[in-house]
Amino acid sequence: MINEQLAEISNLALVVTIVLYVLALIGFAADLASTSQRRSDARLAALERQEASRSLQGASVGAGGAGTLPAGAGGTGASAAVPGITGEDRPSSGTMTAQRFAFLLAGAATVLHALGVITRALATQRVPWANMYEFATTSTAVVMLAFLVFSIKRTELRALGTFVIGPVLLVLLLAQTFWIVPAAELTPSLQNSHWIYIHISVAVIATALSILGAVVASLQLLQARHERALVEKVDAGEEHPEHWGRFGHVLDRLPSSTVLESLSFRIHSVAFVCWTFTLIFGAIWAREAWGRFWGWDPKEVWTFIIWVIYAAYLHARATGGFRGSRAAGLALAGFVAVVFNYTIVNTVINGLHSYSGL
Repeated sequence: MINEQLAEISNLALVVTIVLYVLALIGFAADLASTSQRRSDARLAALERQEASRSLQGASVGAGGAGTLPAGAGGTGASAAVPGITGEDRPSSGTMTAQRFAFLLAGAATVLHALGVITRALATQRVPWANMYEFATTSTAVVMLAFLVFSIKRTELRALGTFVIGPVLLVLLLAQTFWIVPAAELTPSLQNSHWIYIHISVAVIATALSILGAVVASLQLLQARHERALVEKVDAGEEHPEHWGRFGHVLDRLPSSTVLESLSFRIHSVAFVCWTFTLIFGAIWAREAWGRFWGWDPKEVWTFIIWVIYAAYLHARATGGFRGSRAAGLALAGFVAVVFNYTIVNTVINGLHSYSGL
């Protein structure tokens, strides 16, 4: 028996969740924009001080060297340094900055998101991942929970909020627009099997970690290119190098490419374990349901392809010389396979796992 009232509450909770995520996204973006503006102003001020210093030096030489430069007017030292994550970028504790406000909004939205998933389960009296819509809402909730857990201990990762909430919002909007279906009981093929609790729950976690890992790997690629460009400009003699303008200032706020690579590797390591158990549990369920462990069904094949790509990534990453951008590219190839498996395989290619018609 479907509880329609709880189903409506679930839908309303998810709609309000989207609104809160939009506000949190604006807050995180505003934080990055304000930081970019401050650093742009600081670089301009440093250049002006440098020009003033050179003018004073020229006047001093013209006067026979009798003059002295005022304190802080020289072209070296902190006043001429390229601004990085300085004290002005670190607000005092207790100050409600745009980032902190956005983080609180993201936390409230995630709680409401989880409530929407739970009420969907209570309304249908089953697990909330029996179709594409429910799988999308549940996996994005796991993405946000993972991001919040990482960000509580390592506050510098909160700067990634814009890039994490963006994909989550995209998936939720697709789910609410194209994949939403009324709350209903399980189809006969999914009933009376405990493997729906085990197999698909692990697949949800694997997909969520793949999304989060892809975000970090993408930022790693951008950050690595940005860092290389800045080093080249410094080697060429530029005292205040810039790259990609305001977007480069945003990247200055993010962790370094090596930190992002390490985080990406840890996320993908756990994701790979989850994909491994997804394959194993799926094979056991297939044996129970269809009398064989493997039948070359499109969903089975593409899940195996995902597993192979992530296995290649982890193996290559563990060997010397295959790190940085090349490793990140391989991780992103795995995510492309995940997206193809979830969208095209589910809706276009006919198979035993197909969600066609939703």
